[in-house]
Amino acid sequence: MRGVINTSLTTHLMTKNDTVDIGIAGVLVLLGTILSMGGSFIIRIISARYLPTDEFGAVVLGISIVNLVSTSCLVGMNQGLVKYISEDITDDLRNSYITYSLLIVSITGAIVSIFGTIFYEQVRIYLFDTTVDELLILSFVMSIPFFVQYKLISGILRGKMESQGFVLLTKIFWPGGRLLLTSLAVFIIGTGTSVALAYFCSASLAAMMGLYLIKKGGWAPTLSSDTDLMGLFSFSLPLLLSSSVFILLSYFDKILIGYYISQVEVAKYEIAVTITALLGLFQTAFSFLLYPKVSELLSTGRESEITTVYQQTTKWILVLTTPAFLVLIVSPDPLIAIFGDQYQIMEIAPLISTLAVGLYIDAVVGPNGEALLGFGRSRVVLYYNLIAVGLNVGLNILLIPYVGILGAAIASMIGYTIMNLLKSFDLYIRHSIPVVDKSSVVMAAASFLGGLAFSQVMTMSGSLLVEFGKSIILGGACLLIGLGTLITTGSVTQEDKELLTEIRSNLPI
Repeated sequence: MRGVINTSLTTHLMTKNDTVDIGIAGVLVLLGTILSMGGSFIIRIISARYLPTDEFGAVVLGISIVNLVSTSCLVGMNQGLVKYISEDITDDLRNSYITYSLLIVSITGAIVSIFGTIFYEQVRIYLFDTTVDELLILSFVMSIPFFVQYKLISGILRGKMESQGFVLLTKIFWPGGRLLLTSLAVFIIGTGTSVALAYFCSASLAAMMGLYLIKKGGWAPTLSSDTDLMGLFSFSLPLLLSSSVFILLSYFDKILIGYYISQVEVAKYEIAVTITALLGLFQTAFSFLLYPKVSELLSTGRESEITTVYQQTTKWILVLTTPAFLVLIVSPDPLIAIFGDQYQIMEIAPLISTLAVGLYIDAVVGPNGEALLGFGRSRVVLYYNLIAVGLNVGLNILLIPYVGILGAAIASMIGYTIMNLLKSFDLYIRHSIPVVDKSSVVMAAASFLGGLAFSQVMTMSGSLLVEFGKSIILGGACLLIGLGTLITTGSVTQEDKELLTEIRSNLPI
């Protein structure tokens, strides 16, 4: 493992076994992700409660467009670069890869932003209500060059396995800056345009902070003739298309809702997506190091260890995701209520349940896409994502006009499920990795069913604070049942024990 890592915690990542490396990095990223998602959650609560519903919907559309367009500007390098700079190369060559990538995405981002500025009126006509302020649209368009730099630098930090810098930039600085600036925009000015301007400022600051972090981590602008740019492009371009279709899977449904129905319905759907995203918290955290770790294991001739690393990582994800899944299925009411009375529980709860099923299946099979990328199979990931997004878009077009926003949720759930089944089957057939571990499935089933039985003896009515407290108790009971199942079935591994030891030593909480 390489890169400049300055804390005692990340020093341990270089000395412990590979599975524990992933676990410790996962815990660090998890803590940062909790802060990040908490900030994002508060941003949406503030925007949903204090902005007019149509303006909140316009902001959601604007952010969706930035994410969609920025994917093409990145040319897949934010993911492809992870593999290239995590391998055993000289510092000069690593710096050269970083420099070329920064130049390329900065140029593509600037070009797209210029075109967006010229044709913003067409964007407003086709995707927004004609009453939307032009400055709102222009603010999002001008955010694109800075946002793509921020995303690329996030990939650079991941490839260098600099967990501390990655968490600082992506889990603290970016969401923290957005939270502060959005709050000021909402409470001082109170318009969707002011929130869009806050987004532009946040993206600009995050890009500058990212450049500071990689410079501090040892990067010096270098353009070496030994840089295999064609190889990087060859690996990254499929990831560009793959990321594009994955972003489409995540955001295109909102755009179609705005097209077929209204921005008000986009706002409702965004509430459900925001709440359900809590299920992805643990997958995001514990899969952070899997991709570069698989690549490293392959380059050092230790491919036989990958199955153990993968299944152990999946078990940790599933242990923590199951309680959250149960709470969303049984008691989503308090989470919906905090967004305001204008969002009806009876409308939002079915969306949450539908989306939660797709994301929970994602947790059951584990970070299969990250593993495939570690094996260098970016084209295969592209093919599977294309199948999933094609199915998703087709179902959205078919269902939204007749079923409304529930149709979008159904389409997303089916798309995610098909994508995961294809990737998991590929890992098993091509690399002999059984992604579903029997002991993990038994634990998850016992945890969910035991928690479900426990929920039947709890009265979930009361004040908002009381309902939140009961939801926390329910999730905690579900977690304890899962851990108890692992212990009684003898499924606690040496990696589990080492991870707990490392947590006690380095993350006293």
